[in-house]
Amino acid sequence: MSSLNNLYVALAFALSLNLLINMSLSSETPQPSQGPSNSKPLSAYEKYLSDCASKLKPHCGEQIFFSVFVGNQTVTNRCCLSLLNDMGKACHTDVTKYAVTLPLFKQNLTQILKRSEKVWNDCSSRLIN
Repeated sequence: MSSLNNLYVALAFALSLNLLINMSLSSETPQPSQGPSNSKPLSAYEKYLSDCASKLKPHCGEQIFFSVFVGNQTVTNRCCLSLLNDMGKACHTDVTKYAVTLPLFKQNLTQILKRSEKVWNDCSSRLIN
């Protein structure tokens, strides 16, 4: 398994893959003449997600990603602090909710959402108390 520097890298890959699939499918469907277009720009929401996910400290995205999406990693106090202070609850929740809409994660939606909430609650209880 390749090493990920942060959660943004993993989600950017999934997002790029999703956009590539959508672009290839749409290029196979006849479209009215719209002029040349090489790629689809990120939506405002996708830009928001990539911006807030990139706030995590190096290596913390990897811990959080594997904790939430695979369930085989423990998040250190340093990365919990980055999750709570740098990323924040809304961003953590939004990134997770977006990721589970992607085909790669859709089949594990319930487990991923539960692990996401557990990671947040565990980090909060360790650092706030």
